Amino acid sequence: MSRLSAALIVRNESRFIEDCLRSLAGVVDEIVIVDTGSTDDTIEKALRFPIKLHHFAWCDDFSAARNFALEHASGEWILYIDADERLVVPDRGTLDMVVGDKGKVAWKLRFCPRIDWTPYAELRLFRNDPRIRFQGVIHERMHEGVEHVAISDRLEIGQCNLMLQHVGYEDDQAHKNPRNIPLLRTNLTHDPDHVYSWWHLGESLRLAGDVHGAIAAWTQGVAVARAVPATVRRSSHALSAASLIRLQVERGVSVDDLLREARELYPEHLTIRWIDATIALERGDTDTSRPILEMLASIDPESFFDHDVSYEKALFRHLAQDALALCYFRMGRFLDAARCYRLAAQNSPDPGACEIKARLAERRATSA
Repeated sequence: MSRLSAALIVRNESRFIEDCLRSLAGVVDEIVIVDTGSTDDTIEKALRFPIKLHHFAWCDDFSAARNFALEHASGEWILYIDADERLVVPDRGTLDMVVGDKGKVAWKLRFCPRIDWTPYAELRLFRNDPRIRFQGVIHERMHEGVEHVAISDRLEIGQCNLMLQHVGYEDDQAHKNPRNIPLLRTNLTHDPDHVYSWWHLGESLRLAGDVHGAIAAWTQGVAVARAVPATVRRSSHALSAASLIRLQVERGVSVDDLLREARELYPEHLTIRWIDATIALERGDTDTSRPILEMLASIDPESFFDHDVSYEKALFRHLAQDALALCYFRMGRFLDAARCYRLAAQNSPDPGACEIKARLAERRATSA
């Protein structure tokens, strides 16, 4: 047996497949590709690499396709990866340590869901064991099998510094709606407590222009997340609440009650705290907004890691600095405001505007 097999399911991934395979070639011992019906040159490009190619008739079930790939993988370990993802290995020693650890059943990798977002931990590497198989027609998971083997064989789930960078969400995702919306509805029929699927359904409906459908899905997602016991509640369960709050703010609808509940349920979720700070700032409540914005502005986006949630680095790079500058300005702390505007300018898409505001703050400090 080889040590490590990468298993991919693909369909019309011409834009992404070569960069994905470059990140795997010479790193993993085997690359298993299962094509579910490509009509472009994905397979032609893939065959330029040392792969094992198989074909599977798409049946509206991601787990079925992934499990078919597992059946054809010979490695002791399975890395499941998509064509629009790239494996980043910090050094060979880390990889050797991971696949050589006989006390682990699986590993959580650092996963960056979008370019310029912070990583979170995602279970992507696990032992090649017939007891571990995917479940769910979409947002498929193998966690139950991993946990079963961990308990049965007295093994652990580890966390390592191998990283997956996802690059496929940078353009419009609406073209996936005809596939995803029916699958999400099917998935939620069988598993109505799947918190993430409620968020994804709402986001897909929003992209399709169905605002009321998005509100309904996110409202249900909030209700499902609310019912999760506190002992297993996670910050990632706040997705529907955060999206619903932002949408309702855009529509001019009051979100005070929803925001209050979100703060109580997910006190560590930085997007919720950011929304809270910006709403307070708009109302002139600098006592509420200032400490939150100071905390956010102090975070180094390049080293930040939250086990459960990914955040856009722009929040820490310039958005929080810009908002904090405004907060200081309104408090009469003009030199602090000027300093923060200039820090924001270093990463802002409009540094000129930040510089103008910094100079205005300095003039106000002189005349004060």
